[in-house]
Amino acid sequence: MKLQGKNIKLTIIYFILIFFTVLFLYPIIWLFLNSFKSNTELFDSPWSFPALLSLDNYKRAIIFGNIGRYFINSLIVTIIVVLLSTVLSAMAAYGIERLKWKKSKLVLSVFLLGLTIPSHATIIPLFSMFNSIRINNTYMAVIIPHIVFTLPISIFILTGFFQSIPLEMEEAAFMDGYSIPKSFIKIIFPISTPSIVTVGVITFITAWNDLLFPQIFLSDPSMMTLPVGLTTFNGRYSTDYVGMIAAVVITIVPSIITYSIMHKRIIDGMVAGAVKG
Repeated sequence: MKLQGKNIKLTIIYFILIFFTVLFLYPIIWLFLNSFKSNTELFDSPWSFPALLSLDNYKRAIIFGNIGRYFINSLIVTIIVVLLSTVLSAMAAYGIERLKWKKSKLVLSVFLLGLTIPSHATIIPLFSMFNSIRINNTYMAVIIPHIVFTLPISIFILTGFFQSIPLEMEEAAFMDGYSIPKSFIKIIFPISTPSIVTVGVITFITAWNDLLFPQIFLSDPSMMTLPVGLTTFNGRYSTDYVGMIAAVVITIVPSIITYSIMHKRIIDGMVAGAVKG
C-alpha cells in the first residue's frame, strides 16, 4: 500500500511538472512556428503548423527591419552593463561583508533600499541630469541606469555568499603576504563563481530585455536596442505581424541560450549561501 501510494504521489508530481513545462514552452514554440508563416496564414490558422518553412520573415526582419543593427546595439550595451555591474557589485559586497567596518551594515541597507525604488519613478530626474551633462542619446545614458538598478540585487546575492566563506582562508592568505585586493582577486572571486554567474545572468537578461531606458534616452534610430527596434514593425496603416514575430524570436534566443547553459550555476549561486550558512 505504501509503495502504491508513493507511485500515485510521484505520478501526480510528474503530471504537474509536465503541465507547467508545456504551459511555459508552448508560447515559445508558437512564436517559432508562426515566424515562418505569412500574415494571411497567421490570421487564417494561427494554431496550425506552417505550410512552408520559409526564412523570408527573418530576412525581412534583418534587412528591412534593421534587426542586425539593433542586435549589435543591444550586445554592446548588455556586455558593458554585465561586466561593470558584476565587478562593481562584487567589490562592494566584498567591502561590506568581509572588511567589517563600522558602518558596513548601514551601507548595505542603503544599497538594498534601491530594491524598493521603481525605475519608472526615476525617468524624469535621470533625463534632466543626463541632459545637463550632455549624455542623452548616447549608450552611457542607458548603461548607467542599468548598472545602478542591478547593483542592489547583485550586492544582496553576493553578500549572502561572501558571508559563508570561512575567514580563515583570507587570514592564511594575509599571513602569506597577500594584500586585500590580491586576496579578493586570487581567493574570493574564484570561489564565488556560482554567485558571480548568477549575478551576471540576471543582469544580462534585465539589460537585454529592457525597453524603458533605450526608448526614453535614445533618439537616434541607429542606436536603438532590440526591444525598441521591434516597434518599427508597427506601421500607420498596417503591421507586419509575422516579421515582428521573427524579430521577437531573434530577440529571445540569446536569453534562452544563456539561461539554458547557466541555469544550474544560477540555482547553485542562489542557494549556495543558505546551504553553506
